[in-house]
Amino acid sequence: MIMKVNSSSVKDVQASVEPGTALEVSEVKDPLFVTALARGLDILRCFTPEREDLGSREIARLTGLPQPTVWRLCHTLLKLGYLVPGVTPNRLRVGSGVLLLGHAAITRTGLSAFALPLMRQVSERHKISVTLAERNVTDMLILQRIEAPSILSLNLHVGTNLDLGNSSVGWAYLCAVDEPTREAALKQLKKRDPDGFAKIRLDLASAMKEFSKWGVVFNLGRSHPDVNAVGVPVMSQDGKKVMALTSGGAKSSVTKEKLLNEVAPALKELALSLSPMLH
Repeated sequence: MIMKVNSSSVKDVQASVEPGTALEVSEVKDPLFVTALARGLDILRCFTPEREDLGSREIARLTGLPQPTVWRLCHTLLKLGYLVPGVTPNRLRVGSGVLLLGHAAITRTGLSAFALPLMRQVSERHKISVTLAERNVTDMLILQRIEAPSILSLNLHVGTNLDLGNSSVGWAYLCAVDEPTREAALKQLKKRDPDGFAKIRLDLASAMKEFSKWGVVFNLGRSHPDVNAVGVPVMSQDGKKVMALTSGGAKSSVTKEKLLNEVAPALKELALSLSPMLH
């Protein structure tokens, strides 16, 4: 049987959801939207490098889903290979099926491969790390990273999530997107961390002032006491797709002056080079 899909409905959904963001399932009013699928994907999003294995109670708490629903969805994901048993009994980890999807996503446009030598040039010239990331709900997912030699190691790599509301790369993204997208992201950040949301708002307000003045945002020891960083958005030529770059290093050698006068211009040039690859 061939199902006909109304193309205008698909376009409406695409226009309302930026890739890498999540909708509140309860707020979706679309006859084509499959709630069970959305909930299954919410479960997969619970697993991060910091949360490699989880039990059903933890998943229920993170997703807000009833535990019986979590059991059924996890059973399905286990059968399909997207989840596998964890090392500890009654716990789960992501399986190779998720790895295949992640690899396809990272290499979907060739952006990572294209960006790598350009990022390495900036890193070697200024002796700093360089990171490219895109939004993943309330985080920024690292797509590519060049680590500069340093006595300070942050253990960041491709696939690591950086906090959308507490990182230079996250602030750069939030400063560049349109107001509805920014407010929707802030709503999700508030739901995730209601107690810390006032600080998130203050930090973003400060970042937006910097962005208005210099076209970049700074994170001077706020995420890590020994690290200074600068963030720059990467925008597609039509302005609809936004990623972000960040560079930084130990604050003993990477000062705000160096970030502003040397690193920021290099990052802006890099962002312009990457812009045509975003679509």
